[in-house]
Amino acid sequence: MTKWPLLLSLIGCAILASDGLPVSQKDLVERYRDYNGKRVIVSGEVVSDSEMTLMYLPSATGDPTTKEGMLVTLSKDESEKPKELTKQFTKDLKKRGRVNAELEGRFEGADDRRWGHQACCRFRFQVERVVSLK
Repeated sequence: MTKWPLLLSLIGCAILASDGLPVSQKDLVERYRDYNGKRVIVSGEVVSDSEMTLMYLPSATGDPTTKEGMLVTLSKDESEKPKELTKQFTKDLKKRGRVNAELEGRFEGADDRRWGHQACCRFRFQVERVVSLK
């Protein structure tokens, strides 16, 4: 497992499929149907405000100024019995509003916007484990 932080730093903000294969965020957005319902590890900046918590992914349009929001929530187990890293993750989000984290959980994607405040997001990520905080 010690090779993953080095691999993630070489790849940048990356997503790993549950079989350990690195997949770029752009690939995740473009091929979201392939990852729908699967457990993945996501690395990136998580942003929180009074309405919701998001991780921004690159847009499928290729425009670098446009981002796709992915709603980030905690799983029922992680919400009811949070591990130490999850407690630190939520504490940091409340304090600073932004956290760089590596999260493991279930990814969902859709053709339309259906998750988040006023259905703002096509993607949802349910955190089952906080892998690391950066």
